[in-house]
Amino acid sequence: MGAGEEVRAVLGDAWWDGTVRQSEELARTAEVRGPGAVGRLGALLQAWAVGFAAVRPDVLSSRLAASRRGLRADEAAGFLAALDARVFHVDSAGFVVPQVFRPKASGGRYALFSRNGSGVAVNLEYLIQMAAAAELLMVHGVAGTDICFEQGEFDAVVESGGVPVLAMEAKARIAGADGLLELLSSLLRLGANPQTAATGNHWRKYAALLDMTASGPVVLWLVADGARWAFDANTVAGTVRLTPRTTAGGPLIGC
Repeated sequence: MGAGEEVRAVLGDAWWDGTVRQSEELARTAEVRGPGAVGRLGALLQAWAVGFAAVRPDVLSSRLAASRRGLRADEAAGFLAALDARVFHVDSAGFVVPQVFRPKASGGRYALFSRNGSGVAVNLEYLIQMAAAAELLMVHGVAGTDICFEQGEFDAVVESGGVPVLAMEAKARIAGADGLLELLSSLLRLGANPQTAATGNHWRKYAALLDMTASGPVVLWLVADGARWAFDANTVAGTVRLTPRTTAGGPLIGC
């Protein structure tokens, strides 16, 4: 049984059908709020790739490797909205610096590119990760100083009074070997039986969530292009139980 079938079997047809409708709505919304976003971001990535090759002596060409996943409207529109609102600054070489979130002790500069052979590849997951973190601020009204970008095992953690209230994890795509469904399937299986097999990465996220929920309930927000899945995470009998919230939207925190 694949990850999607496992998740659907646990969470039910109603939840599954809601995620399909949500994905379609996110694609429609992206086209409205950012017409031509895929083309615009694609052009920017091409320009930044030239700068990346110029500052990296081990990169011989600014040629962007073709991605089998390509760019999609939701991630492109979200990233550009954050860029236009100056939530992030991107320099001429494609290095991103958050402008409004709680700063990391180690600083925090993120490369949109990595070397690929003699050329350049896009670190695609950063696009939706940064777009989603910006949505916490711009759509859900979370104060920037409460958002910790890349904290511990999660891509972002929201704290209130020093206590975590939301953990966000973003994946580039819903399906696939490193997709959102694989992670959610692992978290559900570990919640039912902590001794079940899971990848090290998935186990560490589950353990971090278990530690967070020891202080009280936490919202788990799983994000990908075409997905915004919210769950109430609670510790029950020593394991993390995830209860889906409606996929229709609404406030993430304080409800």
